[in-house]
Amino acid sequence: MDVAQQIGDALKAAGYEVDTFEAREGQPRLAYYDLIIVGSGIRADQWTKAALKFLERNAEDLKLAKTALFVSCQMADREEEAQQKAKRKYLFEIAEKYDLSPISLGFFGGFVDFKKSHGIIVDVIVRINRKKLLAKGLDIRKVYDTRKWDDITAWAREIAKVASEKTGNSG
Repeated sequence: MDVAQQIGDALKAAGYEVDTFEAREGQPRLAYYDLIIVGSGIRADQWTKAALKFLERNAEDLKLAKTALFVSCQMADREEEAQQKAKRKYLFEIAEKYDLSPISLGFFGGFVDFKKSHGIIVDVIVRINRKKLLAKGLDIRKVYDTRKWDDITAWAREIAKVASEKTGNSG
């Protein structure tokens, strides 16, 4: 299950009408939405290219809209200092870069399956560094899923509450 879909399902369960779509696909006019939630997985230490292009393409509309941002990454499972550094880079700096004032920022665990391709460069780096990764406790034969679905659902419910307080809507 995808993080964005989980967020959408939680908002629907709270009584909201929700559209979920991939950033690389066509999209409806953002002006029609009361709240826009934009998220990304982290690849090569940054938001995905499609998500960044979405932010660039829609920066003006997003500045005017009620927005929330989230990321899904393995850094959410690290010690507090590493988490704070990742939140700063992946959420606060992205919001600042696009001049956004999100009503909420979500920071969630990620999913990594080294058997699936992550792009030729990443695949080659993983193969070359296999022994180093194993020494650090990262077995590339395993799937790592650090997403906490209850936390994601709770964040979506909190967004619904904050968004309705800001507009006076109740769902």
